[in-house]
Amino acid sequence: AEMAARDPWLVVIEEDNEFDVSRWTHCTTCHQQFTGALKVQMDRRRWRHHRDRPVSEDRSRALTALALMLTRVKEFDMATHLDEEARRGVADDDATYHRLILPSEMDRAHALVAVGRPRDALNILSRVRPWMVQCEDLALCASYYRALSEALLCLGRIEDAQPVADEAVELARTTHGPRSEEAHNAMCCQAQVIAEIGRVEEAKETLRHVLATRTRLLGPEHVATCKTQEALRRIANWTV
Repeated sequence: AEMAARDPWLVVIEEDNEFDVSRWTHCTTCHQQFTGALKVQMDRRRWRHHRDRPVSEDRSRALTALALMLTRVKEFDMATHLDEEARRGVADDDATYHRLILPSEMDRAHALVAVGRPRDALNILSRVRPWMVQCEDLALCASYYRALSEALLCLGRIEDAQPVADEAVELARTTHGPRSEEAHNAMCCQAQVIAEIGRVEEAKETLRHVLATRTRLLGPEHVATCKTQEALRRIANWTV
């Protein structure tokens, strides 16, 4: 292909009939996951590889992976365009939509909140709500409720966020376990919500618990540990 001729990596892929898809996401030498600018570059290459191919699950995964990374690096217009194309590709296939598109929509909603676009996250969550009502995947439901509570919190809609945050914690604990990162993420959001409504000591206790567990399991310099420290520091001097 013309694109492959300009990119030696794509030439390798085209010639490898047993290409391992993990090579898009992990280094073949040290097996660590790609991050940052290299992750964006690899996701772009992955999409170039699939762009002119027929609609398939691999093509949809390439689309949604790049859309998520472009959201994280704030290339919102292109991310939205790719997201729309991914959804069009499976518009008439409910099973594929549930398996591929809904999880990627949750990831994009979380990413949009993280980069300060909670209204855009709410737009996504409103769009997928009809599917979530009938969704039986508790892990996906937990992700949906956490994304919704985070967006509502960022928009200052604290009363709306509280019951949603409570549900997110319950689902995450049930589905992933009380010491999982999914549960800890939900608990951090819940703590920030209840702090805003005056339950400051309860919020501090929750964050201290998450911080201690993350420090032990992930280490003191892990990004999740540092974010928990920052959340606790933010409410440290609050009083009821």
